[in-house]
Amino acid sequence: MISRARPLLGTIVSIRASAEERALARAFGAIERVHGLMNAHSERGDIAQVNREAYRRPVRVHPWTMEVLRCARAVSDASRGAFDVTLGRLGASWEDILLLPDRWVRLRRPAVLDLGGVAKGFAVDLAVRTLRRFRARSGSVNAGGDLRVFGDAEQTIRVRLPGAAASAAPLFAMREGSCATSGSYFGSRQVDARDGRELCSDYSVTVCASSCMLADALTKAVAALGPQPGLLERFGAHAYLVDRSGTLYAARA
Repeated sequence: MISRARPLLGTIVSIRASAEERALARAFGAIERVHGLMNAHSERGDIAQVNREAYRRPVRVHPWTMEVLRCARAVSDASRGAFDVTLGRLGASWEDILLLPDRWVRLRRPAVLDLGGVAKGFAVDLAVRTLRRFRARSGSVNAGGDLRVFGDAEQTIRVRLPGAAASAAPLFAMREGSCATSGSYFGSRQVDARDGRELCSDYSVTVCASSCMLADALTKAVAALGPQPGLLERFGAHAYLVDRSGTLYAARA
């Protein structure tokens, strides 16, 4: 088992895999490509171009970017904007993002898209896909709480306690699966995308879903709405809330 870590996606990305060194190098390369395409602060990236130009004319984006935008739109629709990659800035909302055929994106009005709440999960999924293509037998990719594990070896999933990030509570064991955790760690703030209201910092939200990308987006919706059964059922997901004392609350689809 090889373990490597690099600063990417605004966090530390760690990869462990039963694979050759080149497999990990290719997985990190895929993550770097996602970062370049979807970082709103990258002048050459898709999202930077969409933010600059798409309210005036359609912008054609990479297939990966369109895949992430479609996932974001689905969670926004299902949560009625509790997850929204515009965060309401400039008076825009997820409904102002038009995803057109052949990977064209148009904005109804000026907006500032930020895919940080979903692209990180996609990058994790892509890294695992890359590792498997290079015949990795088992392993995990962790990007600051966005985690995907694969292979035959069972792994224990742990979550940092809100307000006590040095401590962690075990949630469950998993061989194959994806999960993402959102919480107020290390001074970060969680806000409701609908009104900018700061959300409760007394618990963390972990969502398990069919992909890390989907789990990543759903954590923000669940943090704002609570673990609504209808929302979780729609995506075949389940959620775990952990409070400051380490008490676990679970909601299954």
